[in-house]
Formats: sequence, C-alpha cells, structure tokens
Amino acid sequence: MATRTYNPAVRVGNWMEDVQLEEDIIKDFQQKKEAGELLIQKSQDVKTNLLKPEKLSELREDRLLLFGDKINLKHQATGTILSAKISELQSLTTSQLNSPCDISASLMTRPCSRNVFQICSVDGDVPMKPLSYGQKFTLKTLAGPGGELCLWSDRATFTKCAAKSRLPVVQLQEDSGWNVVWQILCKNPLLRMEMEGKPVVVGEPILLNHCKTNENLACMSQHQHRTPYGKEMEVCCKTFLDSHKAEMEQNIWTIVLGEKQ
Repeated sequence: MATRTYNPAVRVGNWMEDVQLEEDIIKDFQQKKEAGELLIQKSQDVKTNLLKPEKLSELREDRLLLFGDKINLKHQATGTILSAKISELQSLTTSQLNSPCDISASLMTRPCSRNVFQICSVDGDVPMKPLSYGQKFTLKTLAGPGGELCLWSDRATFTKCAAKSRLPVVQLQEDSGWNVVWQILCKNPLLRMEMEGKPVVVGEPILLNHCKTNENLACMSQHQHRTPYGKEMEVCCKTFLDSHKAEMEQNIWTIVLGEKQ
C-alpha cells in the first residue's frame, strides 16, 4: 500500500497556474470597478438616473392645465403615481427608458424622471394654450433618462396584454400613431357633454380616455408586481362601470402640478 511521502503544506498539481488565475480574476474585477462596468454599478446608475428629481410645472392662479405642462398623474383611490417600470435585466443594459417600456402605479410620489410627463399636442407642437375636455393630446416622458416616449395602448391580444389582469396593456413607446392619442373626460357622466370644450382644471377628478379603443386608464390595486423600486400596481386600459353606468374608482385620476413658489 502506497504511503503519502509529503506533508499537507506541499503544493501539488498546477498550483502556480491556479494562483495566477486568481490574481487575474482580482485584477479584472478591480479594473471593471474603476471603470464603472460592474453590473451592479450599471444597475445602480440607471436607478439613480430614473430617480433624478424633476420639477413639475408651477400651479397657476387660474388652476388651468396647459399644453407643455409637466405633470404627475395621480390615482385618486390609491394615491399612487403613474410611473415607468424598468426590469432588473433592462437596468443592466441601458442608461435610459427604451421602447417598449412597461407602466405601473407607484407609491413613490416625488417627481422624478420615471413619473413626470409632458402634455403635447397631437402634431408634436407644444403650444402654451389651455387643454380642454375632449381635446386630443399625447403624454410624453421628458428628454434624457426619460427617453421621450409616449404613453401607448391597444386592444388586448393573446400575446400582448397586461401580465396579471390580461386586460389591454399600457406602455411607453416611440410611436406617433393613433395608439398614443388620449383625451380627458369629466368624471360625472351627466355633465360630460356639457363640460366638453371647457378648460381642464388641475386637481379635479378626471378620466383619461384612450381615443383608439375608447377605454379609460385604470389602476388595478389587486394586481401588484415586484420592481427594483418595490411593489407597484398594474396599470391597464379598461373602463369599469358600476350599476349606474358611472366609472368606478379604478378609472379616476387627478392631475398634479408643482406648488407655487
């Protein structure tokens, strides 16, 4: 029977090669860390960019909503804010929002790049004129980390629908067609025709209606997703009516502007 002729301190095999490989791995890690190329650093940079504070348009004395205003869209029942939702995988490969980008309702209410939208006219101009009930417009994210993407929706299909509710999906996309056109409707169905053409007042409960599908933006509080920013609620485009044919709380939103300095 063979006996071991060396003690445990003796190095055997390709020990020099193993030591060299370990040193190379450490050097490669340090170089990537100094260059900011580690995946965790890239992910943190994207999260920081999307949480960069943004200023909302100042609330005016007449409280009217104008084209070109930078706004937050707040769901009245849950207090959540319409926000862009980026996955962990996307945060490793990009420095800004890319089309298509999912949408959610977040409890993070501080204005930042992921939840501030600008009201733009359908032809792309930004006239500083009051927006009226029933008037067509688009909602666009800001330049920079926001990527200038438009709020988009379409009819639900087997392959393109909201992840949990299976209702028509709402996303941010680089699109200039009818899928990105919206209008604001009065909450009260008895006054809806009477209010059409009148200026929208900031802070009033409203419906955000998608012109192509004639469905209203909805927050589904019973369906929640885990995101890099915590648990957030699913957003879809579906009109929910009660027994009196009036829109339910899922469809009720309010426009938020910045406080007057």
